[in-house]
Amino acid sequence: MKNFLRILFLIVILFLGIITIIRPAKTETNILRAVFSKNQNSDLIVTLSNKYSSKINIIIECNEAGDCETTNEKIFENIDKNIFKSESADIKPILDGYKKYSRNLLSDNSRKLLLNKDYETIKQQSFERLLNPLGVSLLPIEEDPFLLFTDYLMSLADGQNYQTSGLLNHDNKLYKIIPLTVNQDLALSPTVINTKIKTLINLQKTLTSANVKIYLTGAPIHSYYASSKSIIEINLICILSTLFIIGLCYFYFRNLKLLIPAMTSLALGIFTGYTVVSQVFGSIHVLTFVFSTTLIGICIDYSLHFFVEKNLSKIFKSLTVSLLTTVSAFFILLFSGLEMLKQISLYTITGLVTVYLFVVLFYPAICKNLFNDYEKHLCVNIPNKFKPLIITLIILIIAGGFYKIKFNDDIKNMYIPSKQLLQAENLFKEITDSNYKTSFLVVEGKNTEEILQKEEKLAENLNNYQSLSKFIPSHKRQKENETLINDLYKTSLKDYAEFLTPAQVTNLINKQPPEGFLEYNPDTYLSEFMVDKNKSVIVLYDVTSPENIKSEGVEYIDLQRDISSKIRECRIHCLKLILPILTILLILLGIIYKSMVKALKITAPSMIAACFSIGLVSLCNQEINMFHVMAIYLIMGFGLDYSVFRASGGKNSSGAIILSCATSVFSFALLALTSFKLISSLGFILAAGLLSSYILSLVLIPSSGLADKTETM
Repeated sequence: MKNFLRILFLIVILFLGIITIIRPAKTETNILRAVFSKNQNSDLIVTLSNKYSSKINIIIECNEAGDCETTNEKIFENIDKNIFKSESADIKPILDGYKKYSRNLLSDNSRKLLLNKDYETIKQQSFERLLNPLGVSLLPIEEDPFLLFTDYLMSLADGQNYQTSGLLNHDNKLYKIIPLTVNQDLALSPTVINTKIKTLINLQKTLTSANVKIYLTGAPIHSYYASSKSIIEINLICILSTLFIIGLCYFYFRNLKLLIPAMTSLALGIFTGYTVVSQVFGSIHVLTFVFSTTLIGICIDYSLHFFVEKNLSKIFKSLTVSLLTTVSAFFILLFSGLEMLKQISLYTITGLVTVYLFVVLFYPAICKNLFNDYEKHLCVNIPNKFKPLIITLIILIIAGGFYKIKFNDDIKNMYIPSKQLLQAENLFKEITDSNYKTSFLVVEGKNTEEILQKEEKLAENLNNYQSLSKFIPSHKRQKENETLINDLYKTSLKDYAEFLTPAQVTNLINKQPPEGFLEYNPDTYLSEFMVDKNKSVIVLYDVTSPENIKSEGVEYIDLQRDISSKIRECRIHCLKLILPILTILLILLGIIYKSMVKALKITAPSMIAACFSIGLVSLCNQEINMFHVMAIYLIMGFGLDYSVFRASGGKNSSGAIILSCATSVFSFALLALTSFKLISSLGFILAAGLLSSYILSLVLIPSSGLADKTETM
């Protein structure tokens, strides 16, 4: 029977391997997908976040205008145009279209004056523009005597207080800003983007000199620095953790060959979990992989207990109980309604079952010749006189932490930029005067014309904004503008434009407009305003009363508010699931051990440890976020094993528990030292939670079978 099960196990693994080759696993790297399930509203928020977090600003600082322009040219010569799109590369065809249909274009201010037939104000403003020594005419004066076209183009900068084509003066220095947008088709390819951004950073270093400084801002730059530093730190931690595990195993077993089956079982667990989740859900989120791979660290316990006892029958019940309790705890997450929690649940269950079956089916056969005669028994006992002190200290920390507990669901709280990047971001805000809050109106229509007309209607109640209709008016608006300008010419041109010849005046009044209208071209940078062919975005700046903006087919979105709200919802959802999971564990353990009292004793250490770790984080003046709450599940998964094996393990289980706790706490303590706030906070809470869970298991659970000969640590 056992041989049949072994063959069946290998067939399943082979089948999963073939599926992986035929349908390669896809990895979702967008952190928002960790909390946003795929539906229309969520997809819209994620799409907008991707669109407006894929922008990079290159800031050139110099003392001489020539240096700025020379550096600007060198940057454009060296950037990859397939990866980084620039507005300046798209502006010429747009300007050519504007000039052709100049009689169709009016700024909001000029349009309102003409609608009210306030021609005197129009003439006064036109004279001011005409006589301004710093003013420019973007069309010959005989084609645009009121400079209405110039006024229109200047109005396009409203809401974006800097000109991408000119130089800015700030604190006696000149600045040139080059706005770039990462190609959306490649935005979710971290390897490609990071490679190109590294090239951009090298270009920054090369072109920086005594006369020129270059700053880089934008989410892709932050992502590159954060991920690059995190990869180096995590690789170092993996090396140190591996060396620690090897050293500990050699210290205890004097046999490094045992690492081969242990690593094989873990690799199989990670492989099956990854494959099953990616095939069931279509893709697997990178955070699912991080959380679940960490949790599969429980599986090393199975190997350690087998290596210590060398006899499956002595630990079979404990292994099975450990598997059942962990699977039961994570099974309920399948009904959470949040895709990432469901992925974590399926990944963990699949991985744990795989490792359990490998240990039970194959270890007795493949490990029997790997053992040597060396034996060491470790045991830690806490004297009874210290137990009340430990319990009191833990209760005080829990009470104090929960008394001052604060939650922070702002996604910005999970990342702290370096001083260098923060300086660049602050400089950009100062020189562009762009320290405003950005939000969005999403406008839906059957076609572009309907969308543009809806935007124009909304714009009547807006002040500081940018929209597609501002750059490309609807056909209806263009026809109205043409009529308004013609009426102005017929009424006021003769007494205003004394600087024109009678023939030029007559020509302007009788001029026939070109056929057609100024049309939207999706191949220009204006496509940034379109979510898809039926939705556009109006970008709002410092809107104070969004509730006043209401219209059919229009949705208001504040990314920071909406994302933080969703993270809060996810955190609350995770907290609500803890009680049902605890209830299931108590019932299951009560049935297995035929005693609810014993079931309570087994679950108590990990649950108290979870509360202790949250309290400790709070006492350290850290605000609790969703990922702290999710760490509770990891603490329960790891910590419960300590209690299960201590309550019903073999006579040498104490040594395996010590090894398991030491390896886990060491790895997570190293994570706590990383620079990325999200990872370091997880490492801290997990190290504290697992260590306290182990200590509490010593305090609350008498060991069922310690070695007769022990070496106290």
